[in-house]
Amino acid sequence: MLPLPKRLLARLDAAPGGIVAPVDVGAAQAALVAWAEGVGRAVLRQAPGPADGPWLWLPARRRDLEQLPPSSPAPLLLAGHDLLYTAAEWQAALPGQGAEQAAASFAAAGGWPGALPLAQAFPGDPHAHTHPQAHMLLGPLLPPPDLRASARTLAAATWLTPGVAEALGVPQADWAALLDGGWLWPSGPGAAFPVTLRRFLAPLPVPEDVRRAAQALQEGGHTTHAMDTLAEGGAWAEYLDLLAWTTRSAQGEATLRARLGALPPAWRECPPAVYVAGLLARAAHDLGDAHRLYTRALEGLQGSAAGLVHNARGVVRAMTGDVPGALDDFAQAATWPGLTAGEANHNRGTLLVQQGRHAEAEHSLNAAVAAFRAAGDPGREARSLETLGTLQFGRGLLREALSPYRAALALLRDTHPTEAALALLNLAECHLLLGELGEAHARLQEAAAFRHLPGVRGWAGRLQALVALQGGDPAGALEVLGRTTTQDRSLQAEVALLQARAQREQGQPEAARAALAHARPLGLRADLEAALLGEAPLDEVIEAARAEEARLELAAALLERGTPDDLREALGLIQAHGYLPLLNTRAAAPLAALAGDEATRALFPLHLQALGPLRLTHAGRQLGLGDFPTRKSAALLVALALAEHPQPREVLAERFWPGAKNPLASLQTAVYHLRSVFSVPLIASERGLLSLLFPVRSDLAELRGAVSAQDHHRLTELLRPLTASLNVLSDLPTELTEERTQAERVLHDALRLHAEAQPEGDVRRRDALRAAVAADPFDTASREDLIAWHERRGETAQAEQEREALRGVLAALG
Repeated sequence: MLPLPKRLLARLDAAPGGIVAPVDVGAAQAALVAWAEGVGRAVLRQAPGPADGPWLWLPARRRDLEQLPPSSPAPLLLAGHDLLYTAAEWQAALPGQGAEQAAASFAAAGGWPGALPLAQAFPGDPHAHTHPQAHMLLGPLLPPPDLRASARTLAAATWLTPGVAEALGVPQADWAALLDGGWLWPSGPGAAFPVTLRRFLAPLPVPEDVRRAAQALQEGGHTTHAMDTLAEGGAWAEYLDLLAWTTRSAQGEATLRARLGALPPAWRECPPAVYVAGLLARAAHDLGDAHRLYTRALEGLQGSAAGLVHNARGVVRAMTGDVPGALDDFAQAATWPGLTAGEANHNRGTLLVQQGRHAEAEHSLNAAVAAFRAAGDPGREARSLETLGTLQFGRGLLREALSPYRAALALLRDTHPTEAALALLNLAECHLLLGELGEAHARLQEAAAFRHLPGVRGWAGRLQALVALQGGDPAGALEVLGRTTTQDRSLQAEVALLQARAQREQGQPEAARAALAHARPLGLRADLEAALLGEAPLDEVIEAARAEEARLELAAALLERGTPDDLREALGLIQAHGYLPLLNTRAAAPLAALAGDEATRALFPLHLQALGPLRLTHAGRQLGLGDFPTRKSAALLVALALAEHPQPREVLAERFWPGAKNPLASLQTAVYHLRSVFSVPLIASERGLLSLLFPVRSDLAELRGAVSAQDHHRLTELLRPLTASLNVLSDLPTELTEERTQAERVLHDALRLHAEAQPEGDVRRRDALRAAVAADPFDTASREDLIAWHERRGETAQAEQEREALRGVLAALG
C-alpha cells in the first residue's frame, strides 16, 4: 500500500465533515481508502447524502462533483496535486534505495504516486516506463481503449489546452472525456498528463505532432510549455530556433543554464546555441566572452536570426564603451522587420541620447515605436514612447513630450497600472512646467488612484512638492518631501534636489548645500542648483546646457546671469517653448522691460488680489500697499486695473488729487512712482487717456466670470481661501469707493450663488450663508435663509438668535 504524504495527513485528520478524493488517476486513492477505513470513515462510491456521517467519497468523474449536496461544515475537496510526494517523501517510500537512485526516479516522475511502484521495481532508472513490465504496473491507469489513440496523440505535448488538442486533430469529445475521467490533470488554464503516464503513452511521439503542438502552444502565448514539448519530443532544431528568439539574458543564469543543459552535446555547437551561450555569459557579467560568442554565432547565422545576434552584440559593445561598434550592430539589426527592428532601434536611440545626438535618437525611437506597433507589442511600444517623451523633456521640448507620454498612457492604462501612473505624473510635470496648472492638477488627481501601488507614492509626492514650489510655498514642499521615503536612488536624488531648492528659497543655504550633495547624480540640474547657491560658476552651467540642448535649464541659468544678451535669449526661449513659470520668479523681473509689443507684454500680466489684503504681482514681484510710496499711487494702479476702458487723465487727476494746485502734475508723479516701484513702465498715455500696458488678471474678474457661468466648482475654489470677515479693497476704503461698491456687489452675488448650490440641510449651506452675512450684514435674504436652515434642523435657539439679529437689521434699515 502506498503511503500518504505526511503534510496531507494533518489536513485529513482535521477535516470535520466529508472528504472528496481526487478524480485524477494515480493519486493514491487506495491509500486514501485505507486511511478512511482505519479511522472509521464511511467510504462512498456514490454521492453522499445529507444524513451521512464523516465520509470519504471517491467520485468516478469530475462531473460527478455536481452531485455534491451543500452541507455544513463544507467537505474537504482534494486535488491530485495534494497527493504528490515531495523529494524526501519519495525517498522515504523507497527503502533500500540510495539517494541518487531516488532522486533520479523522482525527477522522472515528478512525485506522481502512480509511478512509485515503477520506481520500486526499477531503482534509479529514469526510463523505467519503457520496460516490458511497465504495462503491468501502469496498465490499470491507462484510459479505456476508445480514448487511447487520442491520449497517445495528446501525449506529444507536455501541457495541453483545447486549442492544442484541436491542432493535433483530437476530437473535443475525447479531450473532454480524458479531462473528466482524471487522466488529464488540470494545470493552470490547461491540463497535463502525469509525466510518467505521458511518457508511457508516447515513448516516441510523432515528430509532426510535437511540432504542431509546440506551434499551437507558442501561438497561445505559452512559450515555456512549447519549449518543453520540443525538448521532450527531441525536436532540437525547432527547440533551438524558439530558444534563440525568446530567450533574453535578463531571464537569469539559472533559466539559461537549464535551457542549454537540455540540449544534447552534438547540438550545443550550433550557431543558435552559441548565441544563447553568449546570453548566459552576459547574464554572468562576462561581457568579453559574450562578445566572443556572439561574434562566433554570427559566422553561421543568416537572415533575421543574424539581426537578433547583432542587436545582442550591440548591447554588449555599448556596455563596454565601443559606441561606433554598437551603433553599427544596431543599424544592421534594424534592417530586419518586427521585434528585432524595434529592439535595435530602441537600443540605438537610447545610446544616441547618451551621446547627445538627440535628433538621431528621436528618429531611432520613432522607428522603434513604429516597429513595435506593427508587431503588435503594446508594452514595448509604450516603453519606446516613454523614452521618446523623456528625451523631449530633457531637451526642454515640453509640448513635444506631451504627445508620446499621452500615447504611452493610452497603451498602459488598462494593463499596466504602475506604468500608467508614472506616465500620468510625467504628463502632469510637463503641464506644470508649461504653467498649465489645471491640466497638471487633473493628471495628478488621476494618478492619485494608483498611489497604493509600489513605486508610485514617492514619485507622486515629489510632484506635489514641485507644485508647492511652483506656487511659491517652499515650506509646504519641504513638508511633503519630508514624508517621502524610498529605496529608489533616482527618486532619492530628485527629492534631494527639490529639498535644496526649497531651502535656498527659504534662505537656508547651508541646509540647501547639504541636501544638494545627494542630488549630484542628476548632473546638469544639480549643477544649476549649485550655481544658484553660489557653489559653481553660471558660465560653465550655461555652456553645459547648450551642449546638452537642455533649453529649460539654459533659460533659467541665463535669467540668473542676467546680462542684456542673456535676458533677450532667455525671453526668446520662454516664448518659443512656453516656460511661463520662469516668468514668476524674481530673476525674471528685468524681462518685463523687454516687452516691446503686445504679444510679449501678454506674458507679463498684472495679477490683482482685491479680496482680502491688497496684493499686486508682476514679473515675479509681489507687492502690498506698504510697498507703494503713497496710497494714491496704489489706488491709481488698482483703478486702472479694474477699469474696462482707458480713463481720461483729467478725470483721474481730479478724482485722486482734487485739492492739489496741479492735479495733473500729481498724477504724473504717481505714474513715475509706479514706474520706479515696478522697474518698468506700467501705464500708457495716449490722447489724454491712461491705460495699463500689461494685461490684468484679478480675482474679481474670475469671480464675476464664475457667477456669470454658474460655475459652482470654480466658485468654491475662489471662495475657499476666504475666512472670517470677507471684504473687498479694504486697504483703500476711501480712495476706491466706486470700485469697492461694484466689487462688493460681485462678491455678494458670488456668495449667494455659492450658498444656493450647497445641499439642503448640509452644514456647508449654513457656513456659506454665514459668509454671505459676514460680507454684507444688511443681506436680509441670506439671514432669512439661515433662520430657515436652523428651523429645519430643529435648532430653535440658534434660529431665534438669527431672527433677533434680523430684527435689528430691519430696524436699522427703517
